[in-house]
Amino acid sequence: MQFQHSGMALLLILVCVSSSCQQSEHENLIGRWQNSNGPNMIFREDGTVFSINNGPRQKGRYYLNTESKPSTIVMDMRKSNINAVLYFDFTPFSARHIELTPTHIQRTGEKKKESEIKRKMLFRKIDPNDPLLGEKRFTVKTTPGAP
Repeated sequence: MQFQHSGMALLLILVCVSSSCQQSEHENLIGRWQNSNGPNMIFREDGTVFSINNGPRQKGRYYLNTESKPSTIVMDMRKSNINAVLYFDFTPFSARHIELTPTHIQRTGEKKKESEIKRKMLFRKIDPNDPLLGEKRFTVKTTPGAP
């Protein structure tokens, strides 16, 4: 009987330790995400988001709501060339794969309306140390004697 209770206690401890080591969805979202058919995204811890799609980075703010069903991301891109607030359903598949599905768009000065784009966008997280795709792919070289 003593052994059975200690086994349950050990199991409970393992569950608690393993769940405390898992990252929250918000923590996991931080980083660079690549999509093969659309924009790439960079989510920062401070709530800043960058959208990169055939041109310069477009900067905005994001909010992840994991309390709603389905989870949603709202991206305020009004201070960029996108000039709209974008709404997405957010589905994480793993620590390295997410899906964003456009649901609504609200352009500056207009009412919120349903998104015309219905395709699901699959993203893969990029390792920041990846020499080809990561943020650390750029190196700064200095020339000796240069100012």
